[in-house]
Amino acid sequence: MPLRLPVEFLKVATRRSSWILIATGAGLSLGLLSFAAWLITSDGVWLKLFFDGPGVVLMVALTAVEVWLSFSVRRAFVSDEPMHLAWTLIGVSAICDFLGTACVQWLSSGSPLNPLLRLPAWAQSTGQQLHDIGFVLGGTSRYALLAAGLLYVVRIYRLAGFPGRLAAIDWILLFLVFAYVVNEFREVVVAFEHGKSLRWLEVLGWPVDPLLCLLLFQTRLLAHSIKSTGMGSIARCWRAFTIGVLFVWLGDLGNWAVLSGHLSWQWNSLSWYVWLPAAGAFAAAPAYQLEAINQAMDERRTRPPATAS
Repeated sequence: MPLRLPVEFLKVATRRSSWILIATGAGLSLGLLSFAAWLITSDGVWLKLFFDGPGVVLMVALTAVEVWLSFSVRRAFVSDEPMHLAWTLIGVSAICDFLGTACVQWLSSGSPLNPLLRLPAWAQSTGQQLHDIGFVLGGTSRYALLAAGLLYVVRIYRLAGFPGRLAAIDWILLFLVFAYVVNEFREVVVAFEHGKSLRWLEVLGWPVDPLLCLLLFQTRLLAHSIKSTGMGSIARCWRAFTIGVLFVWLGDLGNWAVLSGHLSWQWNSLSWYVWLPAAGAFAAAPAYQLEAINQAMDERRTRPPATAS
């Protein structure tokens, strides 16, 4: 595995995983404090203050860091290596995540941080169009590219002799997510039987949950494949992807629970906060991969030179 990144850059990048986790934890704590203040005072201004300010900044910043670190990993591999292509797809997926988050969380919102609100041509329909574009970019497009990139990694690991096997807990998680996907398909069929009209945005969003199920399978398989080698940082990379996928699924589950009448919207608002740890996990994943590269370079430098016999 050719390692081409400068040593000092890798040392700085290695520390990014800790900073990402700290920033995500601080933002989530602030968000939950705003939620508690809303419950106590019944004043929605607390939620607005968080989601129009720190929430927007942190979400966009985390996805931007995800893009930077993903392409930093890509540069660690020469262009003819399979892992170069894999991380190219993962990096483009991160770009879709950044653009989708920027459109949905920032540029289509009523936040005072939204620069488009000051344009004379701004209209509510403009915001809705940006939201719809972000929904597609940050949903189906993003997860399809990520699944394609991880498929390459799975193939590389198998060719290298690291097949991996899922544990019982992995099968339980996969069963839960798959059951949710099947139930969603059933509800769509029932809705159409009762005369529901077809919306293009819904159709483009249909592959998201099946893709999340596939991504959960891929990331758990990759984590188990590398576990036996003792490469802890690489295993943390794939576990971080798993955590991100599960948080996204929990957000979708919360939305479904409200629409189905199983949960009041007040308590479903807790699911609004899962996107923060999800973004943090997806940003931390390439940081862990860079950490593994740094460890490999340290081992190469400290390894005693071979002597002729």
